[in-house]
Amino acid sequence: MSHAREIGVIGTVVEDTIDRPGEPTVRDMGGAYHSVIAMSVFLPDDAVAVPITAVGEDTIARIRADWGRLPRVSLEGVHPVPAINNKVHLEYDDRGGREETLTGGVPPLAWGELEPWVGRVSAWCWNFISGSEVARETFEKVKRRSTGPLHLDVHNLCFGPPREGKPREHRPPEDWEGWVEGATWVQVNEIEAGLLHEGRAVPLPHDREGALAARVHALGAEGLLITRGARGATWLPRRGPAFEAPAGSEDAIDPTGCGDVFGAVWVALHVARGMEAEEAVLGAVRAAGAAATVSGTAELEAALARAASGLLGTPRPASRAAGGRIRR
Repeated sequence: MSHAREIGVIGTVVEDTIDRPGEPTVRDMGGAYHSVIAMSVFLPDDAVAVPITAVGEDTIARIRADWGRLPRVSLEGVHPVPAINNKVHLEYDDRGGREETLTGGVPPLAWGELEPWVGRVSAWCWNFISGSEVARETFEKVKRRSTGPLHLDVHNLCFGPPREGKPREHRPPEDWEGWVEGATWVQVNEIEAGLLHEGRAVPLPHDREGALAARVHALGAEGLLITRGARGATWLPRRGPAFEAPAGSEDAIDPTGCGDVFGAVWVALHVARGMEAEEAVLGAVRAAGAAATVSGTAELEAALARAASGLLGTPRPASRAAGGRIRR
């Protein structure tokens, strides 16, 4: 697989407030920050991540400053909209469950904002962080007219709409097969797998994952990726046996954004670096494990750079911010 020149990264920027039992509240940037920072660290020097995203007027200056310091990231697709940017309150319980409350909200990307990139980018990394990044009709146009591979993280397509300050509720995406059809790779966590295959917000039993994978393969995907948090991930290809990747870290403190990092690193390694699928899954799990050792994104670049150095065998250049961190 040839190296990519530009990789389109779709996902909503979020201002996170994270509450974990017995820990101080963390307020930091999240959502697409996880994907963009991960791409910046893991892409080769001949590739660039292009986040294509609408950002609220209250946040655009900070994003331009933060991402402008990252290597291998272009800001050409970032644009402000007259809206309050997405803000999410994440409340974890002592069993690892969480509730997610969304306020603010930018509008979906219009076809006119995506059309210039269709045919230009070598690959897509789509991550439905808000679940309303794009209307279905627009997404169908992107899939029909794109020539490169498209990675789809189903993510918050499995959430209902915001509920006026109340936590969002899981629900099966309407016609999920239509959203997935035409994607090259599909990513879900265990709860999302249960929602897609059985319509219930409970982890899909291990012995039924093959049946879900078969449904995804029948829609054209080369493979299904199921992330398992602290227990690693599984790669279920259209051809060949399933591959189990063990956990990437034993020092996890916060799972926020780990799935976002996993998907971005999978694309960076498999598409841009040409790694075999199994090797790319192992690397993505390792990166997600590194992301779980920090809370928020202020220290994320440094944590991922350490993982990348061990995985790729060469130090990764840091951003231009002091100490190699995104400055706050």
